Amino acid sequence: MKCSLCGHQPTVEFLNLGRQPLANKYPAAADFQTEDFFPLAVYFCERCKNVQLGTVVSRERMFVDYYYLSSVNAALVRHFEALAGKLKGSRFVVDVGSNDGILLKPLKALGVKALGIEPSINVSKIANDQGLETLTSFFDIPAATDVGTKYGRADVIVASSVFTHLEDPHGFIEAVKALLSDDGRFIIEVEYIGNIIKNTQFERFYLDRIFYYSLTSLRALFEAHDMVIADVEQIEPHGGSLQVFVQRKGHGKPPTPSVARQLAVEAENLTAAKLEAFRREVDTQLSALKRILGEHKQAGIRVAGYGAPARVSTICNYGDIGPSLIEFTVDDSPLKQNKYTPGTHIPIVPKEHLDRNRPDLLVVFAYEYFEDIRKKTGGAYRYLLPIPPREVR
Repeated sequence: MKCSLCGHQPTVEFLNLGRQPLANKYPAAADFQTEDFFPLAVYFCERCKNVQLGTVVSRERMFVDYYYLSSVNAALVRHFEALAGKLKGSRFVVDVGSNDGILLKPLKALGVKALGIEPSINVSKIANDQGLETLTSFFDIPAATDVGTKYGRADVIVASSVFTHLEDPHGFIEAVKALLSDDGRFIIEVEYIGNIIKNTQFERFYLDRIFYYSLTSLRALFEAHDMVIADVEQIEPHGGSLQVFVQRKGHGKPPTPSVARQLAVEAENLTAAKLEAFRREVDTQLSALKRILGEHKQAGIRVAGYGAPARVSTICNYGDIGPSLIEFTVDDSPLKQNKYTPGTHIPIVPKEHLDRNRPDLLVVFAYEYFEDIRKKTGGAYRYLLPIPPREVR
């Protein structure tokens, strides 16, 4: 298989998670028989340190009708409020993949002119209904041209947790260049493959996201388009992400020392040998989780979950974990409630159901937000973080 970023061939398959459903398509009971499953294998390019999936499902099928709402997550709300503060004083900000307006809302409160671009019809309607101006569209050259004609060029374009979803990152960057002012900044936030490997976060591989970037692979990608990485910062969302600041070559300040430091770390730690060790650890940890859940069932301990993020699909389908081991899982998004987890069909319920049907233990699938979840549940349960499986109080 050829690397989609630098063209190197062959890439190396280092993880195969079997056949998986679409992780952000939460079926109703009537949909069980028509769910589609696709191969989920993960490949590594040793030249540019790009990680990508071997199967690509069309973005139209994936995102026109979508179930992920950013603003139900208190920690993400705080993150985007902080990002909006950094952008205060900008002339015009375009947020690509703006979801329900999680960044547009604090920008509007600060008086910053901003526009969202969001392909999901149902999610963009939620933003527009709140008065957060959002164009329902994929972002490409025609969309960039239309926005530039109507609003003028943007001095900041943001793509947070979007860049990994793209079928054609090269085309996306050209659309960014068509809309971005000469001295403008392109800010991307991507789940970081370095943290995925370090923390055995295999559940973050699912069909929504095609690419899992390193700073090395991003550098190669942007250099091909006469753009340079000016700065990078490690941030907390999504299990540890990179916030990357990109500018046109020949504009702005020289790259900060943090860029060189990050590239040096990747040269040492993102290797084929490290990825093979990661694969072995994935199977070890998932086997341990399933063993613990089986022991709880035999002992009569009632287990439920909290959170139905996309990664619950990868964990449960690869581990063959269904409602016989986890009775239900709570999610705060109304778009997911009263549906089921993809493939394994664990019921997804609102928190009121948890209050009425108290289990003995909660598997916290949205584990990076554990402190928020513990507060929501009053600290009244035994909690199990799934990967690596460990019980916390």
